[in-house]
Amino acid sequence: MISKPPGVEDIFPDRIDRWNFVLNSAIDTFRRYNYRELIVPVMEFTEVFARGIGTDTDIVSKEMFTFEDRGGRSLTLRPEGTAGVVRAYAENGEYNRLSVCKFFYNGPMFRAEKPQKGRLRQFNQFGAEIFGSDDPYYDYEIISVVDEISKAVGIDSYTILINSIGCRECRGSYMEKLREYYRSKEDKLCPDCKRRLETNPLRLLDCKNESCAALKSSAPVIKDHLCRECSDHFMKVKQYLDISEVQYTEDPYLVRGLDYYTKTTFEFVTDKLGGQNAFAGGGRYDYLVEQFGGKPTPGVGFAAGMERINLIIEENPIPEKGTDLFMIHTGGDTFLKSLEILHELRKNGLSVDIDPGVKGFKAQFKRADREKATFVAIIGEDELASGSASVKNQKTGEQEKVPFDNIYNFLTK
Repeated sequence: MISKPPGVEDIFPDRIDRWNFVLNSAIDTFRRYNYRELIVPVMEFTEVFARGIGTDTDIVSKEMFTFEDRGGRSLTLRPEGTAGVVRAYAENGEYNRLSVCKFFYNGPMFRAEKPQKGRLRQFNQFGAEIFGSDDPYYDYEIISVVDEISKAVGIDSYTILINSIGCRECRGSYMEKLREYYRSKEDKLCPDCKRRLETNPLRLLDCKNESCAALKSSAPVIKDHLCRECSDHFMKVKQYLDISEVQYTEDPYLVRGLDYYTKTTFEFVTDKLGGQNAFAGGGRYDYLVEQFGGKPTPGVGFAAGMERINLIIEENPIPEKGTDLFMIHTGGDTFLKSLEILHELRKNGLSVDIDPGVKGFKAQFKRADREKATFVAIIGEDELASGSASVKNQKTGEQEKVPFDNIYNFLTK
């Protein structure tokens, strides 16, 4: 028997209702905040991610699925969503001429990681990006969107961590302080962090290696080095969150694992996922569009993991979605009449199913239960002669005769 590769999942109907509940909750929130959907390719030229995410990150250096096409060009399956959205925005003149542009997206991402709970090689994310304004309101809005989605899907215990990692102007002095601190402890650093110490010391704060992580608690904090503009920006983000009663915790070492962030960074974390405790995160990236050849354009965004959210709420009850009506018949002309009715109901937007085989009522009722049908309509010889179906509400057990041409009105009243 052929099996699926490690680190990927099949998602069967018993999980789809919960999956769609999460996704539809996110889409409903995006639309209330006036975000428009964008679909970008699942593969890009490798340069998109190397340039956007940063060659010093684990994603680019260790985790990408990269291959050559027949023309010898290097392509990569997208490991995250922002870089591709920024590439599309920078390349498309119609949208990058707008003063403020707000997009949302969803779909599969790919990373060559060791599979474990909450960490797959093919996983799904939804996210949003805002281009065209450096106003701290939009940092607040992005965090507020994730907070609303989290509550809408039923995540009842999480913490919002926020930080500012400054801009090009104020980050330089902080990087030197980090180098100075970590050089005195270089013997305790993992091989990757010894390299990062020279190339990008900010990455040391994001290392998950135990010996490196233990050093972080005594490292210099960036808030002591923020310029006036970055400090004021972060203060306003927190002010807007306070006004909206969005609870948060400041984490002075939160830098996240991507090189493009500036100023605000944030993560949504929970104790329900074990080691992989973040289910959403993002931040501001004011220099990324110009790295892709566009005009200087500030941006801010986030991404959330579908699989991780579904793990968090897997015990939560959600609205069950079954078929509206299951047709029960005795074969022959009763099946033909059922088929005629079913066709009209489907044309008018109802979900209707039937078993074409001639089986007893008991077997057909079992099938209706399995399909979570709200109603069943029974058409036997007596019903065919009278021109009325026996329609039963599966939840209440109530049953009544309904003329064939009035079934739609009966079901939708």
